[in-house]
Amino acid sequence: MKEHWHQYSYGHTPDGDRVMLVTVETDYPGRRQFPAVLVCRKDGLYRLWRTGRKKMLEPGFVWPLVARRGDDEKSLVVHVPKTWGIQHGSGCVLRAIPHWILRANTSNMARLLIAWYFVEHKVDFARVTRVDQPLRVGSEMPVSPLWRPVAITTIPNTDVVVRAVNTGALLQRLKLGLERIYVSEQAWIRAPRIEASLRALAHRFPARMVLVKAKSYGRWAAALRLKRVRAQEYQFVGSSLQSQYEDDFGFEKYWNEAPLAGMLRFRVGDFPRGITFMFLHEMQLGFEEWVTLDVDGMLQVEEKAQERRKAQDRKAGEALARTFKANPSKQGNDHIDDVKTP
Repeated sequence: MKEHWHQYSYGHTPDGDRVMLVTVETDYPGRRQFPAVLVCRKDGLYRLWRTGRKKMLEPGFVWPLVARRGDDEKSLVVHVPKTWGIQHGSGCVLRAIPHWILRANTSNMARLLIAWYFVEHKVDFARVTRVDQPLRVGSEMPVSPLWRPVAITTIPNTDVVVRAVNTGALLQRLKLGLERIYVSEQAWIRAPRIEASLRALAHRFPARMVLVKAKSYGRWAAALRLKRVRAQEYQFVGSSLQSQYEDDFGFEKYWNEAPLAGMLRFRVGDFPRGITFMFLHEMQLGFEEWVTLDVDGMLQVEEKAQERRKAQDRKAGEALARTFKANPSKQGNDHIDDVKTP
């Protein structure tokens, strides 16, 4: 097996930095492939990871301005990791990085680039597999690969949905293109005036906004003695939205957790009367915080949530330690009475 790499796409940020997405591949039979991000800045050449980590590969490196196409790319060969193997020219297949990524104004651009690469790769693969499939009358077209966002957001509170529509916050979040937003049709059942706006947004951004059909929870509502529609919404709509995006991405709590790996999950809106029915893998946000949230803010929220979970685990461990210290018990086989042998 031989390793080789080439540039997949490139672009320039508003600061003038050259950003390059390269792919490292292995020839048959292994066929290993992964993306990497390089950035040529004023102080040198860097490699960026999706976790936010970065490493300078060559201080003072300047992108060469040469006339022959391809020679500038060869200037990277002596600086990239040797484990990437030889360099293959990519002038004929080089594509431009979308402007919305270059202008995202985030310190963790590698996260966006690598997510975009995997989406493009799936779309290209799907297009190739459709070439030898002749279309017949009445035949169904294959389902397009699902767009993989940075974050998944659910809005189970109708009051928050109405506020997001009226203030234009929902439209701005959809234009930002960082998340896939789930809203229940229960929202326009309680607020019919926003139905046209929600349908228009879902039609304009079909990959970024999903309208989840409202369900009837007759038996559950009767068991919990919930008669008002508003009370049923606060109790059930959140889990309905979560079930929808888990089905969309093929997520299964016990058998297949990989599809949601790397994607942040948020729930927007506070629940009334102190109800905080929230799943462990969803982070709750207030409306004002969500409206101004960028990629860096999303990562900070995730880091704070991880710190809170660690603190809770630590407190639980300390409580158990105090319990065992106050009530010492014998460990191992010490509880078994000694057996006297003749």
